[in-house]
Amino acid sequence: MFEWMARVWGAAAVVFGLAGAAVPRRVIDVAERLVLVGYENPEELEPSEWYVAAVRAKFGLVAVTGAVVLALEYADFGDGDANGPENPEATDA
Repeated sequence: MFEWMARVWGAAAVVFGLAGAAVPRRVIDVAERLVLVGYENPEELEPSEWYVAAVRAKFGLVAVTGAVVLALEYADFGDGDANGPENPEATDA
């Protein structure tokens, strides 16, 4: 019923994962604005290089995970359904 949702979420993970891996500082800036809204001068905070690398790695893993989901969704393993049209003798009587 919801097979298309896995494809949509997989594609979204690939797109946002690649975007986040390409520009991690931009992602961190957006997160700072959302999370540090109550602070006086959040723009003065500067993320450490290890944190930027961790954000890049995280979004890279998100993109890879989305690609794996899409590959599994579109893969044709050839085993088919035992009760499907490929095996008409295996019908329940």
